[in-house]
Amino acid sequence: MNTGQSPWLRLPVSAFGGGIVWAALVASRLAGLTRLTLIDLLFLLAPLVIAPLGLRLVGFDAGVPARLLHLALLVQPAGALFAVVSFLLPTGGAGGIVASAWLGVCGIAGLGALAQLVAGRSLHPTRLIPVAAVGFMAFGAAWLVLSRAGIRPLGLDRQIVELTAVHFHFTGFAATLLAGLVLIGLREERGLWRTTASAAGVALMLGSPVLAAGWGTPVHVLQVIGAILVAGGVIGTSTIAFFRAATLVKPCSARVILRVAAVMPLLPMVLAVEYSVGRIFGFRTLDIQTMALIHGNLNALGFSLLGLVAWSIAQPGYRREGTVSRSAGRTSFANSSN
Repeated sequence: MNTGQSPWLRLPVSAFGGGIVWAALVASRLAGLTRLTLIDLLFLLAPLVIAPLGLRLVGFDAGVPARLLHLALLVQPAGALFAVVSFLLPTGGAGGIVASAWLGVCGIAGLGALAQLVAGRSLHPTRLIPVAAVGFMAFGAAWLVLSRAGIRPLGLDRQIVELTAVHFHFTGFAATLLAGLVLIGLREERGLWRTTASAAGVALMLGSPVLAAGWGTPVHVLQVIGAILVAGGVIGTSTIAFFRAATLVKPCSARVILRVAAVMPLLPMVLAVEYSVGRIFGFRTLDIQTMALIHGNLNALGFSLLGLVAWSIAQPGYRREGTVSRSAGRTSFANSSN
């Protein structure tokens, strides 16, 4: 590989293409050509841009896990386009069937994550975090199908069904993956930073399922606990990324982008906790659309997108052989617990 090439050339072509499609969708909405909502557009950023960036930063072990992940990357562009089409169709059976193509992509990646978990037989956070991240995205894809089909499980509001898909693609997949990357970046340290990174990763792995359980069961206090775990995990990851960017990534452009990404989720995480607490104790909170505007945009465009871009353009050379491998701009979690 030519190490003198522009770091921006390390970004996957599929992410560039997806970004163009997403920008066109935004423009079509502003021009009144489509009826896509802000929440719709936020979700579509995930299959079009977040997934191709993030999946290339996941490196499963050679063999079945890596082959399944590679297959998911190959079919990701097609699955993303089917996801777009599902939003252009009326809500109903046809929309759900078309959206299932994206579930298929995420399902393949999820099977790779399961194979990685079984093959590794390790509970070390550096192995569990990427497995959990990919699994969360597959779970979110299932909720996309429910949303586009017009199905409301547990009697949930249709917006909540769609927001569940959004959450598990961004906070579940992207934020959890970023926590894992930060943890691996501090692999040679033994101290407060490393401990904080491990705790943040574990909090994100636990937070999303707990939060979902709070929405889907009568134990609504789990919403607050889950929101606190997620907020703590994201803020912990962001704090480390901001203060230790020079250790984590290079060149300078990657460090600047990572630091900008790190400050973006501070307000959204506070709002997320406030929203969950307000629902439990009955005091007034921001409405869904305002939450999507502030929490959704800053978290999706700021923390998730910029964070994954920073790691994607980072120079090789911050790794230790046998711990983290990098090939064609892909960071690997393989054997990182050794």
